[in-house]
Amino acid sequence: MSLLDNCLKSVCGDRVSLETARKTFYFILALFVMLIIIALPQLPSFYKGDEVIPLTQNAKIVIGVLCFAVIMWMTEAIPFPATSLLLIIFLHIMSVDGFGNLVKSGLGNQSIMFLMGAMGLSAAMTESGLARRFMLWMLTKVGRRTDRIVLAFIVTGTLLSMWITDMAVAAMLLPLGMSILQGSNCKPLESNFGRALMIGIVWGALIGGTATPAGCGANVLAMQFVRDIAKLDVSFAQWMMVGVPGALLMIPVSWYALIKIFPMEMKEIPITLESIHTELKKLGGLNTKEIKTLVVFVVAVCLWLFGSYLTPIFGFKTPEAFVALLAFVLLFLPGLRVFETWKDASRSIDWGGLILIAGGISAGLLLASTGAARWIAWGALSEVGSLHPVLRVLAVITLVELLKIFFSSNSVTGAVIMPLIITLAMDIGMNPWVLAGPAGIASSMAFIMVTSSPTNVIPYSSGYFRISEFAKAGIVMTIIAILCVTFSVAVFGRFAGMNIWM
Repeated sequence: MSLLDNCLKSVCGDRVSLETARKTFYFILALFVMLIIIALPQLPSFYKGDEVIPLTQNAKIVIGVLCFAVIMWMTEAIPFPATSLLLIIFLHIMSVDGFGNLVKSGLGNQSIMFLMGAMGLSAAMTESGLARRFMLWMLTKVGRRTDRIVLAFIVTGTLLSMWITDMAVAAMLLPLGMSILQGSNCKPLESNFGRALMIGIVWGALIGGTATPAGCGANVLAMQFVRDIAKLDVSFAQWMMVGVPGALLMIPVSWYALIKIFPMEMKEIPITLESIHTELKKLGGLNTKEIKTLVVFVVAVCLWLFGSYLTPIFGFKTPEAFVALLAFVLLFLPGLRVFETWKDASRSIDWGGLILIAGGISAGLLLASTGAARWIAWGALSEVGSLHPVLRVLAVITLVELLKIFFSSNSVTGAVIMPLIITLAMDIGMNPWVLAGPAGIASSMAFIMVTSSPTNVIPYSSGYFRISEFAKAGIVMTIIAILCVTFSVAVFGRFAGMNIWM
């Protein structure tokens, strides 16, 4: 029992549970920290040449409220979505902005519509069986070699996670991986094949989440902050021009690292893959729901990638959020219906996650508009401007990855770091997208801590690896990911509007 737990037990006795006492302590601590920050005397200004960069009272309030939220997010004293709603409440009570504006900037943001639509499309791919069919087909091409099986799970997870939420991908791959391990008599915490396969499921899902805006909520958050704060329009295709090469680079290197960190105790599994072949045969040809989902999915991807070129033909723009919402609605229409009722679809939408992102957007935009982000960025990160352009990108990605150790949500990381990064880029005369894009990609690379993402917890529940083993491999993977994303930005960034060499 920790020192804190002992203290709480001595104070509260048996009147309340230790967990309740701990959460109450963290909540009071967060309130105390917030009030202290707000009550601090005027802090010194920073200077950009002759220009003064002050910390106004409203900026101080936003920082205080955000520190409250960070403590709540880190300790999970109250649920993530409830913390985000408290952000809006506190900012209104303290007159930083009107309640209507706060709600509009968060819940009224088009990112919420994008995520709702993308989650709905993801649910349709899972519900119809299309995602599972693709997964089984992919694995039938592998054979019995253990190293190839691990590679197949990483590749499958990556390809699926580009379009389906990370958690859903991990949840789909887990039972298939477990059946292979159990059929091969691989014992939990003893089998290196088991360790590599389960961690490979996590890595595949996280790698795929970096490749497209639809892969992770933090990606959409990054794009939206660039649009709202820097007033730059970035597209789905621009993200993919950097995200996809980075993800493809990570696959072989991460696979090689994984099989070296955990040398396999067997070269081939002692069973055939007939069970997978049999299961795939049982599915037969594409059923009606799968065909409908595939049609809607292809339409959505084509519009995401080429919608800007079709504007003159359509007579209206097709932003990412519009396309995601259109695809979701199509799944209910006669002839294309995949979901019979709204309740069927809504069960697969993470409404709490949407609220979390909405609160993060509200606070993040105020962090920028009050000058708080500029004051923090200039005080803590201004030296980044003196680095070589490649090292700037490397430094930003590394910073985000360090934050990922403490936050158990990709969206939380994005909400905290993105306004700072964008403001810093604008101050040092860089295109904000050059730093914000890599930072957004890095927000979903939660490779070190099991607690850094719910996606990580799903394979961990199998019992085949320890938290320490995950962290050991994750440190190596984080270095690989940082280098791969930096390389992708340096080489392919010029095609995505983030040319670091200019």
